[in-house]
Amino acid sequence: MSRVAGVFMVLAVCLQAISANRPDFITDEVMEMIKDDKARCMAEHGTTEALIDEVNNGHLPNDKALTCYMFCLFEAFSLVDEDANLEVDMLIGFLPESMQSIAHDLIEKCAHKSGADPCDKIFNMAKCVQDERPDLWFMV
Repeated sequence: MSRVAGVFMVLAVCLQAISANRPDFITDEVMEMIKDDKARCMAEHGTTEALIDEVNNGHLPNDKALTCYMFCLFEAFSLVDEDANLEVDMLIGFLPESMQSIAHDLIEKCAHKSGADPCDKIFNMAKCVQDERPDLWFMV
């Protein structure tokens, strides 16, 4: 499994339906590939599965354990720089064609949010996505 699949999976964090169930295209193989980065990011930021489940149930708290976890995952797959600026072309390119138009619109609206630090900036972008399209949200 390549890092490309991991990049796609991380992007899916922001582009899948609210559900306690993992989307079909995030396979066991992808989950196996990202497990070390997920575990590292969770440990570094004190993130719990319960907090991730809360997000998947529609509530996105502004909690550093969550916001810095999101930044950590995106950074692990080179989807953001150290200032949390999204690598937009890369993000769009890894999505299925059926999601690219939606993703482009969301990125256009949400990618340029500011924040006090990279974690806050990622939260503001994620909150924008959730506010704009609550039907397109899932976190690993």
